[in-house]
Amino acid sequence: MLSMIADWHQSGKSKKAYCAANGIKEATFYYWFLRSKENDMASGSFIAIDKSFKKSEVEVIYPNGVRIRLDSDLALLSQLIRLY
Repeated sequence: MLSMIADWHQSGKSKKAYCAANGIKEATFYYWFLRSKENDMASGSFIAIDKSFKKSEVEVIYPNGVRIRLDSDLALLSQLIRLY
């Protein structure tokens, strides 16, 4: 399932075209696609923050779609992450 999603990403095709070319039912593919996104969110993976980066604004995007932009204050950023 995940390898098919990765293959589709690399193909550059629409979901519908990829399904037709590979003999996959669209409903099945969309189910796989949604499950792969759930796996990404559930993995709890973190990204590294480069402290030497000089951009003055950071944006936090929560899984529910809420976006918060703030100055690059790491203490405040840490508190916002813990809220979720």
